[in-house]
Amino acid sequence: MSHTGLEALVDRARDALRGGTDAGGVCAALTRETGDVRTAALATCLALGLAREEAERRLDDEEAALLVAECLPGDEEGVVLLLEAGGLFVVDRRLGPREERVRELLGAAIAAYGRGVPSGFAVSLSRWLRGGQLSRAYLQLASDRRQVRADGDPAAYWAALVEAGELLPDGDGDVIAQARAHCRRMAAQHAAR
Repeated sequence: MSHTGLEALVDRARDALRGGTDAGGVCAALTRETGDVRTAALATCLALGLAREEAERRLDDEEAALLVAECLPGDEEGVVLLLEAGGLFVVDRRLGPREERVRELLGAAIAAYGRGVPSGFAVSLSRWLRGGQLSRAYLQLASDRRQVRADGDPAAYWAALVEAGELLPDGDGDVIAQARAHCRRMAAQHAAR
């Protein structure tokens, strides 16, 4: 595709993103239009603000390149979903010192969770942490449904979440405050053991 043709796709992708369509939806629409999943994915990445070199590096990654190469007509939407799940469209966010500490603490909690973090959950956590969606990751890890694995360290898990919660700003109504309280209760319960 010519440089101006790619620029036109990037402009359309930006417009769609501004209009509220998510990156996967933008890429799928461009793929249907062009019949070229790689070019559509590249245009979407560029519209998100990724540098061209980084976008091409991600697309040339073994898994992504294999998905693109083996994409048959009619499979485009499934391939786009897999590319999205693999983090192709994640824009890594630079964090300040406080946010970086929260990300480190959430990483410590994940490590203390034990082996066997469900793959879909692990992929989501990775995307949220890379993209700076720390409150979202925190709320999922702090859920009252979350049970530390038998080979994990519940005391370390909940202690890391208590510290991370204290560093997060209030937001999402009182959901963060409720999660903080839950983590404190769980930390106290597991510290007593």
